[in-house]
Amino acid sequence: MAEALVGGAVLSAFLQVAFDRVASREVLDFLKGRKHINGMVQKLKIELISADAVLIDAEEKQITNPAVKEWLDELKDAVYVADDLLDEVAYEALRCKLEAESTSKVRGLISTFVSSFDKSIQSELKIILDRLDSISKQKDVLRLEKVAAVGIPSRPLTTSCPEEYGVFGKDKDKKAIFMKF
Repeated sequence: MAEALVGGAVLSAFLQVAFDRVASREVLDFLKGRKHINGMVQKLKIELISADAVLIDAEEKQITNPAVKEWLDELKDAVYVADDLLDEVAYEALRCKLEAESTSKVRGLISTFVSSFDKSIQSELKIILDRLDSISKQKDVLRLEKVAAVGIPSRPLTTSCPEEYGVFGKDKDKKAIFMKF
């Protein structure tokens, strides 16, 4: 039981990493000139956000409902595939950035490679989007609901900076220390 709950928490953290990857400067710059891919990546992000919204409910219901457990396993697998795909996009974005900075000699070769990369990534994005769409529809059948995340109450911040108001109750000790100097 605890293993399943931890698995859901890991999946939620994994989704956050995927969101951060999509928001990186290199990826955003790479996708600027590729409107079709950018649109598909944004759809992927929305699908992942939608799945993330029901994770808490799914984690609780998987204990009593084996279908929800299977749904979570499918979602986990799809998220890992999506993350690999986003990792490929991030890698290609960084590679293109570095090549553009270092050389302009082999532009024709690079553009041919980028074009084939664009086609393959579009194909893979379509497959994963279709899969996530199917998983999303199953979420509705399983009656999984959005549950607000319950945060851990924050602890007051501590600091090594002196208080503005000084120290209270130590006036005698304070005088004794200053009298010595």
